[in-house]
Amino acid sequence: MGSPAMGSPAPGREGWTAGFVALCVGQFLSHQTGLAFSALIPILTPEWRLSAGQAGIILGAFQLGTLATYVAVGFLLDRMRSKPIMSWSALLVGAGDLLFALGARDFSSGLVLRLIVGVLIGGLYLPALKHIADTVPTSKRGTATGVYIATIVVAYAAPLFYVGLLAPRIGWRVTMAGIGGLELLGALVMLWKVPSVTLPPVVGPVALSRYLGDVFRNASARRVIVAYTGHNWELFGLWGWLSPFMVASLAARGSAQSDALAWGGLLAAVAVGLGGAVGAIAGGRLSDRLGRARAATVMLAVSLICSLSFGWLFGASVALTALVALLYGTVSLADSPSYSATLMEVVPARSLGGAFAVQMLFGWAATAAAPAAFGLVMDLGKGLHLSPAAQWGWAFGLLALGPLAGIAALGPLRNRARAGHTEDAGVAQR
Repeated sequence: MGSPAMGSPAPGREGWTAGFVALCVGQFLSHQTGLAFSALIPILTPEWRLSAGQAGIILGAFQLGTLATYVAVGFLLDRMRSKPIMSWSALLVGAGDLLFALGARDFSSGLVLRLIVGVLIGGLYLPALKHIADTVPTSKRGTATGVYIATIVVAYAAPLFYVGLLAPRIGWRVTMAGIGGLELLGALVMLWKVPSVTLPPVVGPVALSRYLGDVFRNASARRVIVAYTGHNWELFGLWGWLSPFMVASLAARGSAQSDALAWGGLLAAVAVGLGGAVGAIAGGRLSDRLGRARAATVMLAVSLICSLSFGWLFGASVALTALVALLYGTVSLADSPSYSATLMEVVPARSLGGAFAVQMLFGWAATAAAPAAFGLVMDLGKGLHLSPAAQWGWAFGLLALGPLAGIAALGPLRNRARAGHTEDAGVAQR
């Protein structure tokens, strides 16, 4: 769905692909910290004497810090170029992980330092989406957004494997310092190879009323934001706790701690990284062909079933658990490209950064709440002396609220797509 209001991407394939590749490489390196703490939970739980609830709070604090920055950065993107924001963010994230490696000692210090890193990483994602909106032709945005999201998913997943493999052997502090080094390298890649995009002229001051009209009174945008919030509730609950689940499952089968960490981390990394990457790319292509709302709804329905059933597989065969985890990791991410691509199409370019900020305000609040709620359900189940399968089953089942909300929110958009109409088309053409 093209619109002059969405900016003027560089013409021709050579006009945007080289910068897009550099963007993906730099962002991949800079996002290594995303799930690093999840991989460290089995190691730091005895060392720091953490409860499941405390571990979930640290996971949630990271997301809360990211949320705060997302909101600020989203509105800045309507006034500032995206490249300096994401380059400086990558530099500071690398420094923050080096600080975590040196200074984290217990729950309190770990909470504060992960909160800081969460704040710093918030300058990466939205500027990249804005760069895609500014440089990629409309017909390719769904696919490009899917490829970018797949890149970030692999970046999140990789530490689940190598942190679990390296931390027991060389120490978690050295491992986290190495992650900081990769993030500094990512900043250099973006500074060197990602092209700068000239901002369109801004006419008059930015008024709150503009965002009220372009975003809050835009019914399609509101529905997309609700669906995205439900999507994130499920996704980040899964991402935060999949590695501990796999490690605990292998340990319950008698595996040594080091083996459980390595193999559990590998299985989680494959489910999140391979499954998520395939899901993001396939979901982006499907959204270009089938329609945003319809493609997202199909994936939400399958992920809903996965959330209700996955935790109860604790104690099932490793092969079955791994296969379902791979499916879960695929479908829980496959709807994501539809949300960003839809906002690019239904919100005017003048307010797109603000629309992303509003999307993140609600969506990333869910990413902060879901891991913490998951951990609290685990602690509650343990206090009630439920079986391990029941503890995990109820905790993962809580995540099903997300896709349920998303399916409901997208209903009107699915109906309009079937009728061959796009709500707010007139708004998008301004």
